[in-house]
Amino acid sequence: MLNAKISFQNALIFLFSIFPISFLIGNLFINLSIIIISIVYLLGVFFKKVEFKINDKFFLLLIFFFITLLINLFFSNDISLSYPRVLKFFFIIFFVLAYRYLIYLDNNELNYLYKLWSLIFAIVCVDLIFEFFVGFNLLGSKSYIPGRLAGFMGGKTKYDSELVIGNYFFAFALLSLSYFYKNYSKKKILNMSLAIILILISFFIGERSNFAKTIIVISLFIFFIYELNIKQKFFSIMFIVCFFAVFLNLNPNYKIRYVDQQIKTLKKNNFKCISSNHCAHYQVAINIFKDNPFFGVGIKNFRIESFDNKYKILKNKNWTGGTTHPHQIHLELLSETGIIGYLSFLIFIFFSIYFSLKSYLLTKNIYQFSAIIFIVASLIPFLPSGSFFTTYSSGLFWINYAIMIGHTKKLNNEL
Repeated sequence: MLNAKISFQNALIFLFSIFPISFLIGNLFINLSIIIISIVYLLGVFFKKVEFKINDKFFLLLIFFFITLLINLFFSNDISLSYPRVLKFFFIIFFVLAYRYLIYLDNNELNYLYKLWSLIFAIVCVDLIFEFFVGFNLLGSKSYIPGRLAGFMGGKTKYDSELVIGNYFFAFALLSLSYFYKNYSKKKILNMSLAIILILISFFIGERSNFAKTIIVISLFIFFIYELNIKQKFFSIMFIVCFFAVFLNLNPNYKIRYVDQQIKTLKKNNFKCISSNHCAHYQVAINIFKDNPFFGVGIKNFRIESFDNKYKILKNKNWTGGTTHPHQIHLELLSETGIIGYLSFLIFIFFSIYFSLKSYLLTKNIYQFSAIIFIVASLIPFLPSGSFFTTYSSGLFWINYAIMIGHTKKLNNEL
């Protein structure tokens, strides 16, 4: 029995260890990883290798949100688009609980997991730096947009590239900083230098929203975790600001991306947000929500409904403002699940953060802190975001959510 239990634990450790790699390969591997991990966990419950408590507060929160998604199916315009995402959330529940189970393991095992994740992330960082200086990455991929990097998720042309490496970088940057700080906390200058380097790499990636979120979470990490005096923190911030100011004036591609496409475009249009793509998506989502206030149009139905002529925003152009998702998590939830689904999500995420933050204040677990501020930053209103229900973005969200609530388990056992 003991050997069987050890094999079960090793299987979960291995599957979680390689999970970050699945994002670099594709959505199929992300989904397979989540499903396999959840099935392995359920088998562990079935064969009594895992102590499963049905009254666990996080399990109840996840089930509560899952039930609201099931209810939404009855009001979906096209249920064939909605039910695969709802079904996947069933597996996400046990994927999250599987990570919570790993908290029972020896600290050396958990440290090994974060060490491997940090190593994978370091390879991604080296690849991005290489691409920035050379023009293509280690596999020959390159970005088709000036001022952006493709990383391992790119291809030779825009047809085989998906420029979303910034979201991956945002999701794993803090976890890597946490690992380095936890194991080398006395090397203050090295820790600070690493944080600054990660901010610069995020800037070079060229994904504006993810860069804003990354600089927010790393700044919070520096302020609350690093044991530096005010002068050291001030000069670090000033260095970053001065670097950006000089770099933007020397590199026209990044100046266009970060300055011209934002400030000048808004100024040219009298600061009317409707002139930008994202703002047009936002307005379409608001209009869809107004027409379907209680239950929305159904999960993943924005991609169909937004192209309806009645939601056409830019009357003088062929483009309607329609797209696959609104590019803002709050508007996506409102337009696709209505006020009922949106309030359910707020209740679910509020109590999840509340219990996790309460745990962190007692245990001071920096991995939990990193996951908490990632989740909070992911929910910042107005900043563009990936689709909450898509495979790639949701996978990054749920692994951080699993870390956030997972580290409360030891606290529960102690009380």
